[in-house]
Amino acid sequence: MAQQDGTASKTPWYQKPGGILFIHFLRVVLLGYIAGPLVTSFAVAFEEPAVTLPLALAGGLVFGGLGTVGKNLPPDVPGRYLLPLCFAWVLFPAFFPFILISSFSGAALSALRFLPSVYIFGLLTGYVACERRRADRVRFGAMGWAVFGVLLALPLVHIGYGAYQDATYAAKRGHGFERVGGFSSTDLKPYDPRVPDAITLRLGEPAAFVIRGTDNLPVLDGAEAAFPVYAAFAAACYPDLPPLGEKELERYDYRKPDKGALTFTNTIYAFERLLGGSVDIFFGAHPSEDQMRMAATNGKELVLTPIAREAFVFFVNEANPVDGLTSRQIRDIYGGKVRNWKKLGGQDADIIAFQRPEGSGSQTIMRRFMGDAAMEAPLEDRYVGGMGGIVERTSSYRNAPSAIGYSFRFFLTGMGKQPRIKTLAVDGVAPTPETIMSGEYPQVVNLYAIMVKGNANPNVAPFLEWMRGEQGQELVEKVGYVRLR
Repeated sequence: MAQQDGTASKTPWYQKPGGILFIHFLRVVLLGYIAGPLVTSFAVAFEEPAVTLPLALAGGLVFGGLGTVGKNLPPDVPGRYLLPLCFAWVLFPAFFPFILISSFSGAALSALRFLPSVYIFGLLTGYVACERRRADRVRFGAMGWAVFGVLLALPLVHIGYGAYQDATYAAKRGHGFERVGGFSSTDLKPYDPRVPDAITLRLGEPAAFVIRGTDNLPVLDGAEAAFPVYAAFAAACYPDLPPLGEKELERYDYRKPDKGALTFTNTIYAFERLLGGSVDIFFGAHPSEDQMRMAATNGKELVLTPIAREAFVFFVNEANPVDGLTSRQIRDIYGGKVRNWKKLGGQDADIIAFQRPEGSGSQTIMRRFMGDAAMEAPLEDRYVGGMGGIVERTSSYRNAPSAIGYSFRFFLTGMGKQPRIKTLAVDGVAPTPETIMSGEYPQVVNLYAIMVKGNANPNVAPFLEWMRGEQGQELVEKVGYVRLR
């Protein structure tokens, strides 16, 4: 058609099929970039995969359907060109921040890592379902449907492969569990005597040794499993320990009570604080060889005072028919020589041998238990950062009946008690208070109160003496450890 001046009219680029397709593609992709992270973040807030995954799917369906509103595409645009442009994995970078955050928070090892794929699956399905209902729907043809099938299969393959990895424990994605590096995997707030209505165990009489005021209170820190013990000591001997006010309670992070004389930063960091002089008494298992070398390098001589007896125990899911192992069998498991429970009288299932991070108290004891036997390097996702974490993962994480873990008895029977695990007898002896006190159980260890020789606080030495006395041992027993005598 010609204009009045005789020149040929030109169709604007955005009205041509290619321009219309580009604008539609841009609009849908922008919608996906905005809606995807919003829907995903909203779903993650519910934490439970049974809620988050359906929410992500529903969000994808809704926004996929919205992508067809005002589509305005010519019916003769082939569907095989439309689908790859609109929905391929061009949307996936929108989820990079979520994936990064979930990797550090622990979600990367749970069903939550499937959220982007679930959302994209819903987006694809919602778009095509709504587009097919329009009068101006595009011509898909065999090629279009084939492309759609491939695009739809990609998120399903991702989900299916991840589920397969979970079932076979083949993934090597890094431990990623929550509350690692200075945090507790157990709620410590109920054990903190500064918190109202705390369950901190107390003496039935005044302590024979007390420290009045707050100026010379020895600063306490240590392993997670030791916190209830030294918190009970503080409750008995620090009568003027200031309680937390209402505003302080609101800001209280029970995973890291690190203010004042009663602190917790976990075994690794607490030991470093001891050497650095910011902690007077460290509570935990015997330091590792690396920690002893660290002390020597810093010119520090350690004084180790046993305050309780404890058992280093191995545990499995209660569904596991195996009730006991020999020391050699355990070393063979962690040395990689035995990999199936069937060889140990159990079911035909691969053994999943959980370990702990180097420097933690339980890993130090495990290294000593192994002796000269080489310890197999575990898959990274078998590491669990907190003691409660390893308990929870072994009792219910993935294919739980085939897992085995280790910890201190108190953590399993008291502080981190779990209903779906059982401790194993070692060399035919079960870890009971009687066998621990008598030394019959082969893996009896001490819980130590450790100070640096030459500590200038005058209250440290008498405090340690009180811990080993009758009242200190009474609290040890009440908390759930075994007395020295």
